[in-house]
Amino acid sequence: MKYSDLIELKKRMEFNMTESEVLVKLVDEASRKGEKVQKENKRLRKQAKKILQALIKSEEIIFKEDKLLTDYDPLRICTIGIDGSFYLVGGVGGKWYSPYSIVRVRFEKGIESQPLLDVYSAGIEEIEEQKTPNVNNEASLRMLVGETKALDNWGAKNIPSIVFIDGPIVDPPTYKDKDYIKDRCSAIKKCLTNSIVIGCVKRSRDSFFIKHFETIIGSETLRKDFLSDQQLFAYIFSIFRLENKYSGILFSKFINISDYDVYSIYKENGVYIFTAFYQKNMDSKILRIDVPAMDEKLSEIDTLSLKFIKAAAYWQYPKQHIPLPIELAHEKCRIREGTAEVLYKEILTKSRSGDIEDQITMWQLR
Repeated sequence: MKYSDLIELKKRMEFNMTESEVLVKLVDEASRKGEKVQKENKRLRKQAKKILQALIKSEEIIFKEDKLLTDYDPLRICTIGIDGSFYLVGGVGGKWYSPYSIVRVRFEKGIESQPLLDVYSAGIEEIEEQKTPNVNNEASLRMLVGETKALDNWGAKNIPSIVFIDGPIVDPPTYKDKDYIKDRCSAIKKCLTNSIVIGCVKRSRDSFFIKHFETIIGSETLRKDFLSDQQLFAYIFSIFRLENKYSGILFSKFINISDYDVYSIYKENGVYIFTAFYQKNMDSKILRIDVPAMDEKLSEIDTLSLKFIKAAAYWQYPKQHIPLPIELAHEKCRIREGTAEVLYKEILTKSRSGDIEDQITMWQLR
């Protein structure tokens, strides 16, 4: 039996263990919610059609695969994927442990070469809840500091390459510590000397394009109707595909988001952030890609920005939702719940002493 089948079986068992009277009420409520969503989808689809027509008239259009560069082959270039993972355990007594790992997967000569695994860093962080009440954010930040160091280390090698990062370039997207941002910008600029850097965002909750489109079509209703850019593009792309009977690569223009909130601090450090949405085909999920630059010349669809789209799309294989280097890095770095629990048990086991009071205390903390 596959792991995914076991997870599905666990869900079904937990569903069946729920009190029957509770289940009846919850199932009825889920049905009503589903009908409400169906009506809402119908309304948003009509809205998206109007928006798409207005964008085409104003030349703020989406682009098809024929716009991509024919003389650029991203599959023949050294390409790496960088990702990190952590899992929090413990918490009893206010002390948490966060096993983490940061890996790089490298294709030295492009797709024809065997992927090489580089475990850049792995360890267990100790976090005291009294000092940092939001322990999950603290664990995430410490992992991201490690990812930044892995990026900086790669940039120092001066190897021309395509660098994929799992997640946005500005990460965490609300963290404004100037020392952290300065270090991250330094690492990014080091990589940009010889490489292009692409951040792949699987679940975008931002509304950069919604605000941008509102100024283009002279409407302020978009942000009231659509919760995020990703939701808006889900409707626009599907409508475009059905109306044009097109199943290939679709992508938007890049827009400069360097003046938004924390992004402006990156701009102060000489790193401009641009973003776009693309979809490899009708069966693929829509991805947002963020790209950093050391100037403001990416605001139009040009040679460089088309490289980003082609690199992301061509490294994404059928049935995969992210480019292959990121897919592999994500799987290789992943800290699973069982792994974290076993490590925590090992910590508690090694902490035992012959003193009966210590043994009682540590037993209480398990």
